[in-house]
Amino acid sequence: MIDAKKENRIIFICWLAYAVAYVGRLNFTASIVAIISDLGIEKPEAGLVGSFFFFAYGIGQLVNGILSKRYNSRIMVFFALVTSAVLNILMPFTGNISVMKYLWLANGAVQSILWSTLVKTISEYVSTRKMPTAIMVMSTPNTFGTFLVYGLSALFVKYFNWKYTFFTASAMLIATAFIWFFAYGNGKPQIVFDKEEESGIRNGAGKKIFIAVIATIALAGIANGFIKDGINTWVPSLLYEEFGLSQSFSILLTLLLPLVATLSAGVIKKIHDRIESHSVMNLLLFAISAVMCAGIIFTLKIHSIVIIMILFMAVSAIMAMINNVITSMFPLDRRALISSGFAAGLLNTFCYVGSTISTYSLGVAAQKGGWNPVFIIMAAVSVFGFAVSFAGVGLSSLRKKETPEAC
Repeated sequence: MIDAKKENRIIFICWLAYAVAYVGRLNFTASIVAIISDLGIEKPEAGLVGSFFFFAYGIGQLVNGILSKRYNSRIMVFFALVTSAVLNILMPFTGNISVMKYLWLANGAVQSILWSTLVKTISEYVSTRKMPTAIMVMSTPNTFGTFLVYGLSALFVKYFNWKYTFFTASAMLIATAFIWFFAYGNGKPQIVFDKEEESGIRNGAGKKIFIAVIATIALAGIANGFIKDGINTWVPSLLYEEFGLSQSFSILLTLLLPLVATLSAGVIKKIHDRIESHSVMNLLLFAISAVMCAGIIFTLKIHSIVIIMILFMAVSAIMAMINNVITSMFPLDRRALISSGFAAGLLNTFCYVGSTISTYSLGVAAQKGGWNPVFIIMAAVSVFGFAVSFAGVGLSSLRKKETPEAC
């Protein structure tokens, strides 16, 4: 019998752990304008710190996705949060961008334990009836965490120092680690799938096509990570340089991006109620993203901060929805066909391949050619995401004909 209170508790602590983890990973990005100014470094150097994080996080997602089945979720999530807290508190004391790169590399490695383990935990404790709620809830911690960390960064940059953002993140991570440990409690998973249910992917017809579908979604993940973290990283710098805003106000305005992205969780749920295919949803959203990026290029010429902020918010919301489709909806919708922890880790790996490429390469593009090339690249990446999603639609249709019960 499913314990409804346990379901709700698991959903909440999984949400909390990932939201606070975002505070402990995006604080460098949120404070990047102030850090560049304070340390006297250039954009590519600062962007490389983020790339080091994403590199370790991406590889770690793949490894942890494979191993997550064997993890004790209670211990591993606690360990990841505490270790991330220690690394966060060390960052402000270095004052050296070269050392920061390796601390953030280590932070990426330990935080990579979280997502696949949390998704696995939800798949083990949450019933099919409650799963739509869990999927919607788990689509919001990244945007909520982003909103929180940019707000803290704006406050500390304005009145204190960017270093306090890291101290605060460390305290939050420690507190969350203990909440997780005690709220998780003891007990065995409530949801166990019959092996016969899983045979649709392991032994049945259409296995190769299903793998090809996963490949197209993974490639869409690269495009998603590239644009999502490119926007999050460089919008404050663009506002600071192009519109002459203060560092703190540039960061504060960037808060609008995750705020709107958080609201998009309800939108993508409604879209999914009408459109079952993950690839179709991605195809439509990437098409809109390409148009929005083209609009940003035009708006840079007319120099309208209102229009450009609306476009930034639109792209941010679209990328949040695509990320939800790739890393939450697909793994949990297909949990009877493939391990949710493995699928979540694998697909998140590809998202962070895009993030790794994005933060450094867009920093170089902005440094050498200004901001126009940055959004030309983003528009091109959106078109790439559209193309691979289109291929995914065709493959999904073919698989549905082969094994309709498994799609």
